[in-house]
Amino acid sequence: MKLNVLKIKNIYKSLLLSILITLIIVGIIYYAIISHLIGNISEKVGYVERFDKTENGNFFALFYGKIRHSSGREDLLFRIKIDYKMTSEWGYFPTRFFAWGIEQVAYCSANLKKLILVDYKSKKEVYCKQMPEEIEYISVNKERNVFVIATQKGLYLLKSQPASKNKESSANNSFILKQVAKGSFCWPVLSPNGRYIACGENDNKENELATSLVVIDLNKNIKKKLLSERFGDLPINNVYRIIYSIAWSRDSRYVAISTTTPADPACIWVSVADVLTGKITEFTKNTGLCNPPGCFTSEDKFIFSQGEPQYKGFGDYSNIKEPFRAKLVFLDFKRGNLEFIEEISKDLNAYWPIYVNGEIYFLDKNSFLTSEGCTIYKLEGKTVKRLFKVNGNLVNYDVIKN
Repeated sequence: MKLNVLKIKNIYKSLLLSILITLIIVGIIYYAIISHLIGNISEKVGYVERFDKTENGNFFALFYGKIRHSSGREDLLFRIKIDYKMTSEWGYFPTRFFAWGIEQVAYCSANLKKLILVDYKSKKEVYCKQMPEEIEYISVNKERNVFVIATQKGLYLLKSQPASKNKESSANNSFILKQVAKGSFCWPVLSPNGRYIACGENDNKENELATSLVVIDLNKNIKKKLLSERFGDLPINNVYRIIYSIAWSRDSRYVAISTTTPADPACIWVSVADVLTGKITEFTKNTGLCNPPGCFTSEDKFIFSQGEPQYKGFGDYSNIKEPFRAKLVFLDFKRGNLEFIEEISKDLNAYWPIYVNGEIYFLDKNSFLTSEGCTIYKLEGKTVKRLFKVNGNLVNYDVIKN
């Protein structure tokens, strides 16, 4: 009798253990599914569109900063009106005046003097600072939520800090603004590890437009020139480097830039610098007709848009595959070869790739050169998914994932 009772107890224990293991496995699967669904729901696209207007004979432009949710809902975060006197300032790559962080979007006021942050959840300003001179570039390190601001005379970092317990303190006290360098810089980008800032620098006394590539080590407070603004012994007043975008590799070792000379039409190519060794590789032959910006997808691959439809009839581009169609291309810069993304239809001219959590987003037309709307797409594996159409001139966009 005792043996039977003992057997029954062991059977119950085994059964309970089996049920417990099954529940744990089901819970893990359920959690993974819910996490995936929540991840898709929380995916948001922040973008800025421009509309040119005329009222009573006066020309002005309206910029709208919005967040588009996966559900289709849109939140308006800010609106800027630019009169005709300032439109020339905002006409040259206006993307440089906006940056989408983890919790806030940063932008500058119509006169380029104020730096403003708006919170995604509250849709309210949480930071506003009058800068000592006009703002020229804003970027963000999305891993650390640190904004980089270049003014006419300096370079600054804006970091968030724990909110003050003093309820009467201003919202500005939740952020720390620090100047890290003096000079004239362009396209500043903070490395993923937070140690370096890569940027263009305009300090040539013979030609203020000539741009070198420099890296600022924030730990050692030193600046190193990686790529010269000069091309050999050519006169710098006629031939000099211009930088259109800068990107860091995910391991903070490599910097890729889109660069060109003042040729007409401009043929932009990709150059890559090794921060540790100082080695520079300029891929002038196979990355020509680059359309900035691009980004890294791994430690050794850089994705960019290549091809200029409007260049048909200008120059000899026979060394470039389909030179008059904008398509997305991977550059394996360690081997020097290109890999074309064939899944995107040839009916689309693909620009401005963004890589987030293993997925690629892109536009269907060059937003810098047209006032018409465009569509934002997402490449999921081998499937191209249409996300939504932007009605105005898209001047800036980014993907926000919580």
